[in-house]
Amino acid sequence: MLGATQSASAANGVLIFNGGRWENPTGCHASNWPGSPATIVNATDSIAYVYSDLACKDLVDILLPTYVRTVPHAWSVAFY
Repeated sequence: MLGATQSASAANGVLIFNGGRWENPTGCHASNWPGSPATIVNATDSIAYVYSDLACKDLVDILLPTYVRTVPHAWSVAFY
């Protein structure tokens, strides 16, 4: 089908990021308590993209599904 675009869909599971918790996250999620380093739990079925700014523009790391990591200078996480 020409001209069709895919819409973003939510990741299935939970994102835990510096004490914040998001069910079935989609899009950009800024930390309520930004800090360095940040603890990120990607308990979803999707890749989490980690950014060093609040607007999800400066990529610093990725977390595969089910990964837990401490990331320096992480201020936001996005799912696409």
